[in-house]
Amino acid sequence: MPEAVHPPSGAEGDSPSQVVPFPRTPEPLLHNLPLELSSFIGREPEVSEVKHLLNGSRLLTLIGPGGCGKTRLALAVAFKAAEGFEGGVWLVELASLSDPDLVPQAVVSTLGLREAQERPLTQTLSNHLGSRKMLLVLDNCEHLIEGCSTLANALLRACPNLR
Repeated sequence: MPEAVHPPSGAEGDSPSQVVPFPRTPEPLLHNLPLELSSFIGREPEVSEVKHLLNGSRLLTLIGPGGCGKTRLALAVAFKAAEGFEGGVWLVELASLSDPDLVPQAVVSTLGLREAQERPLTQTLSNHLGSRKMLLVLDNCEHLIEGCSTLANALLRACPNLR
């Protein structure tokens, strides 16, 4: 059996029974952002500009033709901004939806919430988000504009720290 090792003593105030606390580790960031599989080179100016715009606005829309990198840019900004959102950064994938009325359900599902019977999903979301400082990234909205804009309008009005 190995011999017990005791810390050296002898310095004034030291004793074997002293407890040395470990430094606190920062709280883990809350998010569901996918891991980056490749580097994002050459878009630093765009990332900085979008991050700056996000700091000054609660609603930001990235537009452009399909395949130009809107999602990748949004994710890069979300990763860089995550520390500023104690409530987390949540990506809601909407590409598979065809009905704009299902947008609130997609957000509820992404956040892991349970639907409350006899309560509209928008109210369930508003109650949950409350005053949490959170970033919600709605991706692939172009075919669900009505549902996304209605939900965004309702949540931004009810949740003062949501972006």
